[in-house]
Amino acid sequence: MSSTSAPGRYITDRQIGRGGMATVWKAHDTVLERDVALKRLRPALLDDHEIAERFRREAESVAGLSHPGIVRMLDRGEDAEGPFLVMELVEGEDLKARIKREGALPPEDARRICAQVARALEYAHARGLVHRDIKSQNVLLDADGNAKLTDFGIARLMEGPSDSGLTKTGMMVGSSDYLAPEQAEGRAVDGRTDIYALGIVLWECLTGKLPFPGESFVSVAMRHVTDALPDPRSAAAGIPAQLAACTMRAAAKRPEQRFQSAGSFAQALEEPGGGDTANLPPVDDPWHRDQDATGRAPLRGTRRRPRRRLAALAGLIAAAVVATGGYLALTALDGDGGSTPTPVITSLPITLDDYDPQGDGAEQPDLVPRASDGIPDTAWTTELYEDVPEFGGFSKSGVGLLLTAPRDSRPTEIDITSTTPGANFEIRTEDDLDPGTPPITSGTFDGTAQKIALPDGMPPRLVIWITRLAQNPVDGSRFWAGIGEVSVRGVANTAS
Repeated sequence: MSSTSAPGRYITDRQIGRGGMATVWKAHDTVLERDVALKRLRPALLDDHEIAERFRREAESVAGLSHPGIVRMLDRGEDAEGPFLVMELVEGEDLKARIKREGALPPEDARRICAQVARALEYAHARGLVHRDIKSQNVLLDADGNAKLTDFGIARLMEGPSDSGLTKTGMMVGSSDYLAPEQAEGRAVDGRTDIYALGIVLWECLTGKLPFPGESFVSVAMRHVTDALPDPRSAAAGIPAQLAACTMRAAAKRPEQRFQSAGSFAQALEEPGGGDTANLPPVDDPWHRDQDATGRAPLRGTRRRPRRRLAALAGLIAAAVVATGGYLALTALDGDGGSTPTPVITSLPITLDDYDPQGDGAEQPDLVPRASDGIPDTAWTTELYEDVPEFGGFSKSGVGLLLTAPRDSRPTEIDITSTTPGANFEIRTEDDLDPGTPPITSGTFDGTAQKIALPDGMPPRLVIWITRLAQNPVDGSRFWAGIGEVSVRGVANTAS
């Protein structure tokens, strides 16, 4: 790309980072004759008022911070290409890039880097600012290997109990790989939320990987809420017991079980020989009670939650992703080009309706909620039909469920759990139920959860069209079909 300029002062050289919302360029300050980093909103987002507000907030948040562990903001402005921020240029790489290149870091390097970040957070928290997107990509390492925290784009002042993990429009903020449980559940956040995320960063430094991998934002966020954090020593050898204890304490599920300040976390990391292991009380919460006395056993247990609560939580997280159009946070400077965004495949919130346009218009509507309650054993069923598994005696080709995903979303997969193996189904659009035309896809229910891949370009409204019924086990002369659970995955927002 050719160089551009911010009129009168900044000459842009080359792009050095890119994320879902912003690009970062190396630029030259022609007044002070120094290289800087210039951050711009991506052109497609310039008209999004909420994102523009977050960009403005970043400028206001960082402008008042002066700490060796925080990337300084030097200037801000606006030109024909939109608003921009001018930041201190950190020549080096981010922590994620180093971990990708080297794998697990030496424990003392991990200790030192995370202690420096903790001190930067101590400074920010003392000024009432919660970062809310601590991740290894947002930790820059300078030429001497020292850590500098960047990207305060979703930071906000602590506001007590009302300050949740969601924005006023329901937008979830934070990166799912490091998301504190209270953020995932939309509850109040404070400085301990940043401590949790830094604990996950420390776990990543020590092991070379993340503790909760998953296929989507939603699945990873759910695991932060429900899954026990493994002791890092179960994933990598040679980690000192005290450092493992610090990691587990920082990333405890319950905020009251974590270090209560970033300063106390930093002190525990900085004084490994000071008896800190003995002074760290055990993490006594339901996730860690299966851990043996040595602390070395992998923690595989999960805290049990009612299925309905888990379904509601998944819906909250999915809806928050949709609200952001799949974009979760501004990405920091990235020496190797940053994390290039790709379409985010995630769980989509859906509504279901019974669908019988060739009959009386209704097909057990009172039972429809059972197909989306998170409990596969409860099912929406068709009516019982006499001796006609193919619907022929009723002059119709089928009945079904109409699913509706958010406008501008693009479904890529439907997961269906059926309670009636042997019934046939098709996936169609609502305006094409003609049995003479090929369906989008078709299959036979086998009584288990079935993943149905969809071709590209699917609309957000589709029909699960049942074309042949299964024999009712109680009355063999009657036929029906049942769907215990439906979920949809896809691209949350294709409008931008």
